[in-house]
Amino acid sequence: MASNVFKFSLSNGKGIEKIIHFSGLEHELTIHPTIHGSPILTSQAFYYLKNLDSIAFLKIKQSSPPLADEKLEYLIDNYLFEYSAINLSSRITTKVSELVFWRDEPDELYQRYDQGNTGALVLDEGNDPAVVSVKPIGGTHNLSDWCIPKNYTDPIIENYVSEMHELLDKKVMIQYSPNNQDAYIGKKRIFELEEHPLDLHQAERLDWLPNFDRTAEYYNLPSSFNPCYDIDLPIINITSNKLYNPLLLSYYFSGLNDRKALGSYVGYYNVLEYYFEEAPTMLGISAKTERTQLQAVIKILVNYSEIKDFISSLSSDIKGQLSIDITTSSNVKISALNISSSTLIDELARWLYELRCAVVHSKKTRFGKETTLFQPYSQEADNIKIALPFVRWLAISCIKKDYALGNGQQHL
Repeated sequence: MASNVFKFSLSNGKGIEKIIHFSGLEHELTIHPTIHGSPILTSQAFYYLKNLDSIAFLKIKQSSPPLADEKLEYLIDNYLFEYSAINLSSRITTKVSELVFWRDEPDELYQRYDQGNTGALVLDEGNDPAVVSVKPIGGTHNLSDWCIPKNYTDPIIENYVSEMHELLDKKVMIQYSPNNQDAYIGKKRIFELEEHPLDLHQAERLDWLPNFDRTAEYYNLPSSFNPCYDIDLPIINITSNKLYNPLLLSYYFSGLNDRKALGSYVGYYNVLEYYFEEAPTMLGISAKTERTQLQAVIKILVNYSEIKDFISSLSSDIKGQLSIDITTSSNVKISALNISSSTLIDELARWLYELRCAVVHSKKTRFGKETTLFQPYSQEADNIKIALPFVRWLAISCIKKDYALGNGQQHL
């Protein structure tokens, strides 16, 4: 059955260097590297895969009813949440601050290229009855491409890419004698490459990926010049049919997307705060303070052993920092997390709550005593990064618990 493919820009998708295919919900989704901006004048000979941003392709059957933009974004968010839960290094979200797509007016003669900076004359003589003829002035260019500039630029770019590719294997003969020590005499490449770059044609093939073989282990991007420069992109398949609470996803992705540690902490903490009143009720206990409410939330999400296992899974650097008191911008310290506590749930709640107060409050004093606080953009504000793995882990658990309870689901 025929289908339509919709493109969506992403944040924090730079350098994924793989293809991620999602299925299980109403529509399939593919995320992969791309070269944004339809380059013509800005076409490069080479692109490094680790520097390419990513794009999301949503494949929708033509027989399916149209979905509003917010519904499409919600579907993508559910897939991305599943990916972030199994890949904690991922910060990919749909919450972009700088749009990379634009919409051309179909009746305009000039369409936008090069990140929208270049207007290219577009005339489809073969299919548009309004176009009577298009003929070159001077020269013998064959104007077969409806994007008129490409008839002129493609031959130039082709020669440029080909000649630049030859330089990858270029060598010179050198005699090198550092500090009058033993000299080196021999051939040396003029370039040292830590990774093989994509040539322009390989990079352009990334836009053909909606038709790739989803059962394959890799997607091959063949070099136009030398097989030794072929590049294989790993294919990751993820299946999920769950639709999570959109409000909690919004809080979660605000934490995932925020580049500042303080903002990330608040986003994840907001997910936990959603259950502050409900969690004590579920446990049949009374919790009159926010700290005891947070204890209740943690208790319904994880147990002592799971917390210990999570701490054990952390890097040695993070585990080493856990024993150090956290310095705040007021120089009042927050006591370190005691991972040996016999009441680890209460201790974790204490630690996270004290950090939360230092993030959201700016009171100079409380009851006449100087308080903990984090000044935005200060060096001390980065000290809260030690807690981000914990509060993110709990936020993921909370969203999944909410789904299991059947609360707040929305279906497409």
